[in-house]
Amino acid sequence: MATTTDLQTLAATKFGLEQPGGPSALLNHPAQSATAIDGWKSALFGIPFMAAAIPGIIALGRVDARKHAPVWVIGIFAGAFFFGGLFFFVHGLRGIARKAAWKRAAARMPGEPWLYDFHWHREGIAYSAFDEMVKRLLGALAWNAFVLLFAWIGMQGPWPFLIGAAIFGLLGLIFWYRWWTMLLDLLRYGDSYLSYEGFPYSLGGPLHAQLRPPRHVSEIEELTLTLRCVQEKYVTTRGADNRSQTQVVCYELYSDVATLDRARLASLATGPIPVEFRVPPDQPQTNLAATPPTYWEIEANGKARGATYQAYFLVPVYKTS
Repeated sequence: MATTTDLQTLAATKFGLEQPGGPSALLNHPAQSATAIDGWKSALFGIPFMAAAIPGIIALGRVDARKHAPVWVIGIFAGAFFFGGLFFFVHGLRGIARKAAWKRAAARMPGEPWLYDFHWHREGIAYSAFDEMVKRLLGALAWNAFVLLFAWIGMQGPWPFLIGAAIFGLLGLIFWYRWWTMLLDLLRYGDSYLSYEGFPYSLGGPLHAQLRPPRHVSEIEELTLTLRCVQEKYVTTRGADNRSQTQVVCYELYSDVATLDRARLASLATGPIPVEFRVPPDQPQTNLAATPPTYWEIEANGKARGATYQAYFLVPVYKTS
């Protein structure tokens, strides 16, 4: 019987995301890159979308205008174009400013990239399950807004749009299911925090940290801690219709796993959970300022009845000598 890992590998290879003998593609892994375009390309890409929203915004403001669609339809169209373009525009400008600041800091402190590569806190890093829940909720709402547009167009005459709306509506259930599981995760376990016992961590050296136990840790049957080096890439694939699509793909360059059983977790229910790994010397260091970035993380994954526990923590791993 094929395992989940086997099925993920098969899917990644089928869609051209993974090559035989290359690093494994991490499907459904949260990426640090907001989109597969950055800098001036992103800023310029967003301008036409914002401009395309202007007629819709003008129509909304004209009370006596002969509108060929309800106000809510015009609002969704105009909002989607304007805020979508604004996202790419702001994302590009922020990337340009960050890259310039990184170059200035690298010139002043060439041997200490951990001081300017990322906004690290020496004490540790938090994982906000609330933020992740809100992101999934916004994604589900945005998907439903587009489904409503398809449904409205279909009711005006072109019936294939109604069929498309029904299909997209069913696919949208996936978004709501992921939001629901994230909400249950938040309600049961809350936010998480990983305390660093060193800053930065060195390639070839030990990595010691402490995971603040989540609420109801005694309900977790098994907790898996994974130290992972992730390299993101902008990958362009072509579908059956020969249309290309570029997306952010996370690749696993290295991983090491530690597992804690229920008895071990019960003994740590009132104190921090120790995290201990050895970082290999032959892997790349963290470079979160790059586009796309390379970074190290610790994933905590707890198996439990009902809502499972999952959290991701960036860790500062650099070449220190």
